Amino acid sequence: MSTRPRFTHAYDELAIVAEHVRAQRAEGDPALVEQGRMTAEVAATRLRVAATIANDWQHYARLRLPPIDTTTKRERIESIQAALAGHRQRTDRARQAIVNEYGEGFLVRSMAELWALVDSHDPSTARVRPFLHHEGCAAALEAMLWWEHRPRDRGIRFLTRMNMDLRAMGYLPQERAAA
Repeated sequence: MSTRPRFTHAYDELAIVAEHVRAQRAEGDPALVEQGRMTAEVAATRLRVAATIANDWQHYARLRLPPIDTTTKRERIESIQAALAGHRQRTDRARQAIVNEYGEGFLVRSMAELWALVDSHDPSTARVRPFLHHEGCAAALEAMLWWEHRPRDRGIRFLTRMNMDLRAMGYLPQERAAA
């Protein structure tokens, strides 16, 4: 992951997606445990790590440092990778549904054009919204994973701390412009 993915600095959006993943784990994992497809320990670990990641991104989005937690970098990376794999599968299924209904040529449009179609409430694009949702979630998870792979002195925690210090010294230009 050497290239910077989309949404790297979309902290609010990353916080929303992290909370979405946490909610999916909280709602879906108990059913998997009941079906015998997952152990209760694995479900508890998945929820604990997803909750920590969601809490961290809530703090980063508000330019605050989250408390130090007990999750390991490996746990965080594995959790994000698992969520990313799920959203990539959903994106592929949604892409196939578009192709099945509208044909392969429909996807030559840019993401902006696809969003414009959805925003125009064109009833013929009902299959596009799920594709855009899962593609956007996957892109946000790629950005979270990118941040997790950053060295400590270039990670999101370091950047947040630096921005907090700059804010305290009055160096954030958007706040100066608003004043």
